[in-house]
Parts: sequence; C-alpha cells; structure tokens
Amino acid sequence: MAVALLVLAALGSVPLAGGTGSAVVWAVTALQVVTSAAVPALRARPVAVSVLVAAVVVVGLLPSVVAPGALTDRYAAVNLWPPIALFSAVVGLRRYAPRTRAPALWVLIAVATVLAAHPWRPTWSGTPVGILHTAVPALLGLYLAARWQMVQALRDRAEQAERERVLLAEQARAQERSRLASELHDSVAHRVNLMVLQAGALRLTTPDPAVRDAAEALRLTGCQALQELGDLLGMIRRGDTGTGAVTAPPADDLPALVADSRAVGLPVVLAEDGDPGVASPIVRRTAYRIVQEALTNVHRYAPGAAVDVTVRYRTDRVEVVVRNGPAAGPAGLPDTGSGTGLLGLSRRVEALGGTLTAGPAESGGFRVNATMPSHVSSR
Repeated sequence: MAVALLVLAALGSVPLAGGTGSAVVWAVTALQVVTSAAVPALRARPVAVSVLVAAVVVVGLLPSVVAPGALTDRYAAVNLWPPIALFSAVVGLRRYAPRTRAPALWVLIAVATVLAAHPWRPTWSGTPVGILHTAVPALLGLYLAARWQMVQALRDRAEQAERERVLLAEQARAQERSRLASELHDSVAHRVNLMVLQAGALRLTTPDPAVRDAAEALRLTGCQALQELGDLLGMIRRGDTGTGAVTAPPADDLPALVADSRAVGLPVVLAEDGDPGVASPIVRRTAYRIVQEALTNVHRYAPGAAVDVTVRYRTDRVEVVVRNGPAAGPAGLPDTGSGTGLLGLSRRVEALGGTLTAGPAESGGFRVNATMPSHVSSR
C-alpha cells in the first residue's frame, strides 16, 4: 500500500505540473519510483532505509539549486513524494528502531528543508510549500510515532497488570487450597484414622463374632474413607477443577453401596434396568453420587426407613429415583450437615443437561428424582 501510494505520487506529479516534463524531472521521478521499492524494508533495516529515503529527497531537490529552472515551482508544489516518503521514514525509524537516534536522517531532513524553502530567495508560494513538504511531515511522523509508542506502552502495562492480577489471584487460591487441605488432614483425617485403629483393636480383642464382624466392616469403611479423603486432598492441593476425564465406577459399585447400607440395618432395595454401558462415565459417576448422598441422608434423618433405589439406563437418558419411607426410629445422627450435598448434586446434574428434584414423598418419607442425558462429554 505504501509503495503504491509513493509510486502514484511520483508519477502523478509530472502531468499535474503541466507538459511532459524535462529530462531532469523524469530523472528525479525515476529515482523516486525506484526508491519507493525499498520502503517495505523499513521493518528489517529501519536506519538504512530511512537515511536512503531522506538522501533521495535531498538529491531530488538539488537541481533547483544547481540548475535553477530545471524544476519549476509548480512541480515542487504538486510532487507529493517527498512529504509521504519523509513521513514514512520517520515513522518507520521510530517504530522499528525506537532507541536509535539516527543523526544522519535528521541532518538530511534539515538539508532538504533548506533546499526546498530556498531562504536565499524566499517567495510567498515557494518557501511555505517547501517547509510543508519536508519539515512538517517529518515532525508529524515523529509526533505520531511517539504517540503510538505511548499507547503501546500503556497497553503493555495494562496487560502486565492483568497478568500480575491473575497470578496473584491464583497464588491466593493456591494458598487457600493448601490451608483447607491442611485443616482437613489435621482434623478429619486424624479422627478417621483413630476410628480405624480403634475398630481394628476392637476386632482383635472382642470375643463376640457379631461385634468382630461389625468392627471389621467399620475398619474397612474407615480405610476407604481415608483413601477417598487422600484423593480429595490431592485434588484440592493441585487445584483440579473436575473438568477432565472422569473414571467411571465399576458396574458393581451401586450394589456394593447398597450392601454397605444393608449391613448397618437399613432395608434397601436396588433395581437396575438397562445396560450401564450405554451411559457416559461422568453420568454413571453422577448417578452413583446421587444414590450415595440420598442413602447418607436416610441414615442421618430417617434411620431404619425402607428405601427403594431405581436406576434406569436408556439410550437417550438415565433416570435415578431414591424413595424412602418414614423413619422407623429417632434420628441416629445430629443435624450437622452443611445442607449443600443435594444442592451441589443438583448443580452437577444441571451442568450435564439434566434435572434433579428432591422433596417430601406422599408416603411421609422423602424422594430424590434425577434425569440426565446418557451421553455427555467429560472434557
């Protein structure tokens, strides 16, 4: 674009000046056209190209001093190649070599200004035009280049500040995750570990087989809880978001989950309809978590209540229904939960494109119903 504009300015000045032009005019025009081809090299060689352009401007003005009349005042007025070329040279130098002073360039621009303004024979038409064609475009280019550099510096500073803000926020989150993981490890993990040790000691010392079996089940449950807690602490410390690939539970996880509840006296009936393999891993994992949370709530708020768990696997959706009757006795655990279990599961189901509802059942118990699409990408 710049080359085309310069060539057009050089060639267009001849007919605009009137006549076909003298040999000197055509020689100057040819030199300007050839030099225009070097302007794109300003990015690679800003100093050399800018000095070359200024030198050609000076050479093009010399005939008006050496051979007065060779270049008419009209030609000097309509020839726009010098101002465009000097503007491009100054902008290119300041943009691509901002720390380079290039004194030769400014000396040549000063010489060109003197030659164009010819102060030894000033005229009301020639002197102002000469200054407008040399000094003014150079100063304008210097100003615009400085402004561009200032804007670029402000943009770089803003981007740097944004990067630092993001880094500080990430560091704060990492510190909070580390603090949370340490607190969980120091409190929950310690107490669960004590529970496992006490259950193991009870299994070894009690003469009652029933107590021994219950102690072993308690110990195994505690060991599993410690393993899952360790995985959770690792995820917290790493800052995992849970958006990566999710490992699906084995096909027998739901029966094992139900069996654990039966072992502690909760009458649970599990009905699975369809092939679990039609569902995506993340959907099967979510279905497992829904049943797990629902059974935990029954243990806490309605111990001894009969529970029906139904999971239907279809080609387009997965349905999970957990329904329990009224409590058979007083609540076995105090209400110390955060109340966010079902809420968190509801958000997870919604993120998968499904729905989860939970509320009192007509029989006086509680019902959890979830529907999710079968195929969901885990990435």
